[in-house]
Amino acid sequence: MTASPLLPDAPRWTTVLDGWRGGGGTLSARLGAALQGAVSSGHLTPGERLPAERPLASLLGVSRSTVVAAYDDLAAGGWVTRRVGSGTHVSATAPRRSPVMTLRTPVAAPHVGDTLDFTIAVPLLTEAQRVQMRAAAQDAFVESVYHPHGLPELRAVIAGIYTREGLPTRPEQVVVTSGAQQAISLIAGALLRRGDHALLETPTYFGAIDVFRAAGAELHGLPVGAQGVNPDDFHRLVRAHGPRLAFLTPTYQNPTGTVLPARARQHLGALIADANLPTIEDDTLYDLGFTDTPPPARLSTYAPEAPIVNVGSLSKLYWAGLRVGWMRLPTALAGPLGQAKTLADFGGSLPAQHIALHLLQELDTLRRDRQAQVSAARDLLATLLRQHLPEWTFRVPDGGQYLWIELPGGGASRYTHVAAPHGVRLFPGASMGVEPLPDRYLRLPFTLDPARLPDAVKRLRAAWDEFRARPGQEGLA
Repeated sequence: MTASPLLPDAPRWTTVLDGWRGGGGTLSARLGAALQGAVSSGHLTPGERLPAERPLASLLGVSRSTVVAAYDDLAAGGWVTRRVGSGTHVSATAPRRSPVMTLRTPVAAPHVGDTLDFTIAVPLLTEAQRVQMRAAAQDAFVESVYHPHGLPELRAVIAGIYTREGLPTRPEQVVVTSGAQQAISLIAGALLRRGDHALLETPTYFGAIDVFRAAGAELHGLPVGAQGVNPDDFHRLVRAHGPRLAFLTPTYQNPTGTVLPARARQHLGALIADANLPTIEDDTLYDLGFTDTPPPARLSTYAPEAPIVNVGSLSKLYWAGLRVGWMRLPTALAGPLGQAKTLADFGGSLPAQHIALHLLQELDTLRRDRQAQVSAARDLLATLLRQHLPEWTFRVPDGGQYLWIELPGGGASRYTHVAAPHGVRLFPGASMGVEPLPDRYLRLPFTLDPARLPDAVKRLRAAWDEFRARPGQEGLA
């Protein structure tokens, strides 16, 4: 059987056309409306080439005639031009908008019916936790003042946590942010200039990829193996490219769940110090281990004088809506990064910071409760997948929030479009590649309500059967 033609940069077009089946009208009308919307929003710019008809049809799981009809309607409306031999392009006369980067980060799309969303990983909030937060926020209303670097008491508590866990930290080294994503954005904005080189794991957290791309940096991928990154690869890439910033997740890496061994951390920390390379150590999953053996100490602990910025958050440990994160700054970077935070917002929400202060004073309890909840969901999802989708391969991680699934034969981006009508929203793993990754991975978080997991896996199985039954799916890589 002849394989369907492959679409270059399939993950990007999956993102551009996310949710395209929603709305009314024929499939061709919906596809045309989605493409027209992408032009109007600036995601597609005048002169940009659209995918060829057959590869796009294969990606979306529709007939070629559906794509042809959509393109013809767009051409009739002046949105695209079509020419035999040169393809279909956004018209030069189409509305010109400021270009908008196609984000790797999954953006919330309107849910159609009872959609189960596997694109994001956020803790479920209980009623007891809501009561706890309301009570903790009461102390926030006793003052009216700006704290650009964060509530002093909260900074002291966070500094104490780092110190107790082996990384001596003063409160003035801690800057509270509106989540870890703001911290990453502030660091990249302060330290990167357009054309600079940056080094990230591949695959890695999509939010970091987007931030570094938006800064205009040229990105280089550091491959993630079974035990995380190889320090020798890091050394080679640093010497080859002279990066200005690196991004690493040594503990429960997102999305693979790997943990960098202590010896490798020691070697890597020495390399960072020798290169004097500013490096973000993402701590956001550090608290989510599932075994009795704690992970190795943070990377920065092995190189306390290196320019390593630790970034943490309560979003994964407690609730994403709290939007409290922080940076632990090395002395050399305290000036520029502290100033960047002041320029950004004069200080975060006081109610949120008072809640965080209350929660972090009970950190051990938070960790135990969250670990118990997440590990049970992890085990349930792994069991269900092995029962109902034994063709899929994955390693059960010792921590974190994700299963990194490898599909036999590939075509993960196409599979996400097949799964959508089954009420499952998925994210192609190739979008987490700093450099091109084979399109055969999915990142499945196990943070969905456990009661919904059996139904979710049933839908995944039905979508997989449909996907494999389509002509040309066998043997795709």
